[in-house]
Amino acid sequence: QMTRGEDSLLVGPTVVQEDGAGVPDLGWLRSQLEDDAEGERSTIRFVTIVNPGNPSGTSLPRAYLEEAVDLCERFGVWLVVDCTYEHFDHSGANGPPSCSSSGSISSDSTSPAFWCSSKEHVINIFSFSKAFALAGFRVGYVVLNRGPRGDEAYEQMLKVQDTIPICPARVSQVAALAALGAGREWVAERVATLDGGRRAILDALRPLETSMGGTGAMYVMAKLPAGMDDRQLANDLVERYGVAVIPGSFCGYPQWIRVCYSNLPPDQCLDAASRLANGMKELCAQT
Repeated sequence: QMTRGEDSLLVGPTVVQEDGAGVPDLGWLRSQLEDDAEGERSTIRFVTIVNPGNPSGTSLPRAYLEEAVDLCERFGVWLVVDCTYEHFDHSGANGPPSCSSSGSISSDSTSPAFWCSSKEHVINIFSFSKAFALAGFRVGYVVLNRGPRGDEAYEQMLKVQDTIPICPARVSQVAALAALGAGREWVAERVATLDGGRRAILDALRPLETSMGGTGAMYVMAKLPAGMDDRQLANDLVERYGVAVIPGSFCGYPQWIRVCYSNLPPDQCLDAASRLANGMKELCAQT
């Protein structure tokens, strides 16, 4: 997209399931890959999935990810999984079988804390920006699987990196290494402090007919009643109730709102949830 423009990028639809999970439409993806394979020249090079999702707030189940892995393998395309929110897997969907609903890590040291496919055509991207609050440090890492395709991808990535950014700033590297020393347990303790606010936000949005998320990352989305403008609602919530949300139209979901529950200390998040509940109740009643 950076070098070929918007025409090189195709954004697929999200399906909101009955349990509130917002998942990429694999049926749509399969159709796109089949149509592309029937053409004179294949144009789809790789598929990207963000898990846990932003803005969907959904942690995708392992079975779903494995289906996406198999689908991309069948058509010979890369699958790039953005795992920036790996520590915010509140439902434990991507942890080992003994991972609890709070996302706590299994005591079995041989179990992966966050599942990654071992297939060569899968590339996993990780970041220090969320769990370790190093967003401005621009540091992360990529995980590839060894083999002919994986080794070739690694060599090509090194070639490209050498002509763009050689490496992050020294201070960013030192900070990232120190963060790794703190370990996953340190992060899990802090992620657990979001649970109260997450549940309160979900309760505040419950009167709305459709909501999405709350199982991963730090977001919940909700669909507004017919006729409500998401930008105007966001403005009214700020001015009249003192609580801020993101209009869904800013992230591809007109007539939805996106609520983040990680920006405030737990007690203030509960206060914000109360303000949101009051605001939604009164504003929706006016439609």
